[in-house]
Amino acid sequence: MHTWLDIASFGACLAATLVGLVLSVIAWRRLGARSGMRGVAWSLLPIVAYLTGTLRLVGGFVASIVHFSSSFVFSTKTWVGVVLAGVAVLFFLVSGGMPWLHWRKRSRERKARRAATAGTQVATSTSTRGSKAVQPPAQAADEGLGSDVEDILRRRGIK
Repeated sequence: MHTWLDIASFGACLAATLVGLVLSVIAWRRLGARSGMRGVAWSLLPIVAYLTGTLRLVGGFVASIVHFSSSFVFSTKTWVGVVLAGVAVLFFLVSGGMPWLHWRKRSRERKARRAATAGTQVATSTSTRGSKAVQPPAQAADEGLGSDVEDILRRRGIK
């Protein structure tokens, strides 16, 4: 069963498709096949929306959004809900319950861990290179190397 709205919708969709196809032919001649084909694809969408019933779906969706939005203006119950949602968000923010609020702290911790790891790797590679290049007496090397490593670790906050 067709209503006047269906007939008007069909006419509007058909007109939009025809105008789009004419413009697509012009684009095809001036800009090339790629632009023309893209224009044809876009031009077919209005009639496709009508024939598949998507137009009715979109219309119902828009009507629902308008109805929902109008309930904010005239309903005290809805405004109480909005206020309570704001209070809930405020409690989340004050309690630190939002995990994305701590991204700066986590990035600083990650940088500190990377620096500490890099510091121990540099200390290890330096001590290895130093022991290959010069071979001091065993007792003096152990005491000097241990204190150097301890100083580096202390500076990095590891020990």
